[in-house]
Amino acid sequence: EKKDGSEQRTRQRIRFRLKGKTEVSDQTQVTFGLATGSANQRSTNQTLENSFQTPDIRLDYAFVSHKMTDELTIFGGKMKNPLWTPSDLVWDSDINPDGAAFRYSRNMGLFDLILNTGVFVLDEIESDSNPSLFVVQPIAKIMIGDIKATGGLGFYFTKNVKNNKNLGYKDGADDFGNDRDKEYVPVVLSGQLDIHDKLGLALIRPFGEIVYNTNSPASNAEKGGIAGVTFGHKNVNGFGTWQVKASYRYLQSDAWLDTLPDSDAYDGKTNSKGFEVSIKYGLTKAVAMRLDVYSMDVISGSSEKQTLAQLDLSVKF
Repeated sequence: EKKDGSEQRTRQRIRFRLKGKTEVSDQTQVTFGLATGSANQRSTNQTLENSFQTPDIRLDYAFVSHKMTDELTIFGGKMKNPLWTPSDLVWDSDINPDGAAFRYSRNMGLFDLILNTGVFVLDEIESDSNPSLFVVQPIAKIMIGDIKATGGLGFYFTKNVKNNKNLGYKDGADDFGNDRDKEYVPVVLSGQLDIHDKLGLALIRPFGEIVYNTNSPASNAEKGGIAGVTFGHKNVNGFGTWQVKASYRYLQSDAWLDTLPDSDAYDGKTNSKGFEVSIKYGLTKAVAMRLDVYSMDVISGSSEKQTLAQLDLSVKF
């Protein structure tokens, strides 16, 4: 990790995750996961430091899912993200929300309709004015010839986030003065195409997301977006299989809560922009390597470029 003119840092980190699932009944499942890391909701990595210190093992998620009908499922607890997220622009992939969610799915003939809704608890405070996040996300999936197209529109609403000093960076304000003068009411438009067996590639997957906070306290600070493409094999699960992902992201300071975006993209802060390139290569069915490089800078303010390179070796068992 390198910041222009100020800092260069090299870290070795490990991550261990263990998951399980049990069938309580034909309709009900309990799913749980344990992981290394700290209280940081956006990372289960453990840095190797402090003379061989013993890492923590924490509860990563634990939730119940119950099928009310063939079309309606409810979730409760600390759950794997029930929303559809084709990128990590607004949701870090390690975040497991707390609360309740509902998923309705139905085949409409020409397309599949999915409706995700969630009520998520962001914090608990003594005054009982607990910050919360509400979301409604309709999704449509349709086949266009040999191409699978997926689109979603997420409507988000926060409650008791306004002027809250217990969330986010530096006592409620990030490095760029985001003090949360209003509640957040962002809209997130998401899209993805799955193109198979074209141009000599098993998979070509263009994706993109746009976020617009309709209740931003400042003008020209409410927008964000990401555009990218993944290509290569459909899955990296054997020697010689591979995938490459390349994307460009842009996230203004008040477009989205700064506690939720990808933590590796400029430390997870808003008011940031830049490129990401990821290369994943399979060594065996269970072992793969990935090189992930970010080149990021601020949108507003003095330039402070940051380059982050991560080399991961993952083993599944």
